[in-house]
Amino acid sequence: MSKAVITFKLMPESVEIDLGPIKDKALEIAKENGAIGEMQGKEEPVAFGLKAVLILAMYEVEGADFEAIAAKMKELDGVQSAEIAKMDLALG
Repeated sequence: MSKAVITFKLMPESVEIDLGPIKDKALEIAKENGAIGEMQGKEEPVAFGLKAVLILAMYEVEGADFEAIAAKMKELDGVQSAEIAKMDLALG
């Protein structure tokens, strides 16, 4: 079974949104939907003080619906959009 590290990118509705709760809830969603091992949540500057939340999590590729996980993250309060920004296959 192959594994992949998926990077989800969440954009907040505005600069004033507190990203801490979004990051925590998005990590919970990732874990509830089959993330394996350690996960990482970080902030990435976009422009004019706006920051995106990046969630990195490892999953089994077979049978996973990453679009559905991103859709659940998009439903969080204060999130304007959520998408799969990157998918890296894990070797080994």
